[in-house]
This record gives sequence, structure tokens and C-alpha cells, in this order.
Amino acid sequence: MIHRNQLRTRTNEDTISNLNASYDQGDLEEARFDEIMDFLTGDFHPAFWPVFSPHRYTISKKSEELKAVMEAAYGRIDIAMTHLDRLIGNSNHVYHEKRTIADAYAYVMSLWSLKTPKPYDQYPNVARFMKSMSEDSVVQAVIQKSR
Repeated sequence: MIHRNQLRTRTNEDTISNLNASYDQGDLEEARFDEIMDFLTGDFHPAFWPVFSPHRYTISKKSEELKAVMEAAYGRIDIAMTHLDRLIGNSNHVYHEKRTIADAYAYVMSLWSLKTPKPYDQYPNVARFMKSMSEDSVVQAVIQKSR
């Protein structure tokens, strides 16, 4: 049992040093990948919900009000697409320079942007990523099987 008088106060530098020592590069990379997947599943994907299910955001059945719900989503989608564009950067992948599930997820959701006034080809890094993905033989095979 630790008594109050045995507790040692740490400085910020001690704390930072101990935090850095407790995480290896693998932990940091895993956290970065998790952060990207959190964005894709928690921000990017939900941004499209009003486009596909506007009736969930209003009690109105009027087509002009359902359309207004969809249009209200376009700003949030633009923010998410802009963030994705930055994540991709000069790469052809969402996470580092390697193919991951994040690429597949981002590819499908970026296709959804074709239903908005600002589709993926308006984001240069996303456009390059989408071209690379659509030319990939595995992606082509999956698309063919899903038809």
C-alpha cells in the first residue's frame, strides 16, 4: 500500500519521457491507423447518411424538404473529402504507402461523392487515388463479382 507521503511528484518532462519510452513505433503506427479508420467510420461514412436516408433527418415527407436535408450534408461531405485528400497526400494510399482496408473503405465511399455537386475528381489526391484503385486488378475483380 502506498501512503500519501510516499507519492513522488513528476515534472512534465518526466511524464513525457516516460510516455515516449512506453510506446514503441509499432504502437504509434497502430494508433495512427486506428485514427484513420475512426475518421473513415465515424466521420466520413456518416457524412453521407443524409444523402442516402434523408427521411431519417426530418419528419416531413415533402420532396423539397428531403432535398434540403440532402443538400445540407454536402458541406460536411466536402470537409470529409478534403481531409481524405490530405491523408492521401502524394501517395496512392490512405495509410502510408501500402494497401490496407482503409483504401477499400475510402474507395467505396469516395464513389458515393458522385451523388454530390462536388465529386471525388474535384480533389486532386483523391482523384489520383481513385484512378489507381480502379486500375487495380483485384479491385476490378471484386467489382465484377459484385455486379
